[in-house]
Amino acid sequence: MGYKIELQSRIGAGKTIEAGRLIADMVRGASSPPALWIVNGQHRTGGSLRITQVPDPVEDPTTPGELLLREEPFARRRMRAKTVPWRARYGELRLRAETWEAAGRDQNRVFTSGERRVRSGAAREAVLLRSQGRCENPDCLLAVLPYRTTAGQPLLEIDHIDDHAQGGRDHPGAMIALCPNCHANKTRGADRSALRERLRGVAQALDSAVMQPEQDGPRA
Repeated sequence: MGYKIELQSRIGAGKTIEAGRLIADMVRGASSPPALWIVNGQHRTGGSLRITQVPDPVEDPTTPGELLLREEPFARRRMRAKTVPWRARYGELRLRAETWEAAGRDQNRVFTSGERRVRSGAAREAVLLRSQGRCENPDCLLAVLPYRTTAGQPLLEIDHIDDHAQGGRDHPGAMIALCPNCHANKTRGADRSALRERLRGVAQALDSAVMQPEQDGPRA
């Protein structure tokens, strides 16, 4: 026997996990409810899920103990997108944060241990010196930051083109000075892979330019 899944829900995510759980319960002989709550990671919305057994075609090589899931058209599936005003969502998240705090969970601590590669202070200082207080990303929208550290230095972050923890070189030619925005974009941005490759060439070019001997000025 196979199984046919029919769903009526207001969301498009989270169905597969719940359906799999219910089917597993059916295989073990447990009864499954006609309706359930579906979780998509942020919202809990109601939806009904019905699983019925259907005969398998003769050609299906199903062996004893093997569960066959066959795709069926979702003729009865109705999806409705619900837009939640951002202020309402903010209020919901704020309430969850307050509930978390009231339960004392904000005082929980997680202890971690590990090791990391030692970094060269000289390499970091060299990149800062080379940057002359500017973000070295040529596409930066605000290369000269008006912000300063407590020591009065430009608010720049020294980044390894390739993750240092994964073996990236700790060398000025493989490092670059970035403003916090460009650094975040290189780390978590949608185009981070392409940006990394662009900055790789920039770092190498800047390093080579600094190491070129200074040209003599015109003689009197």
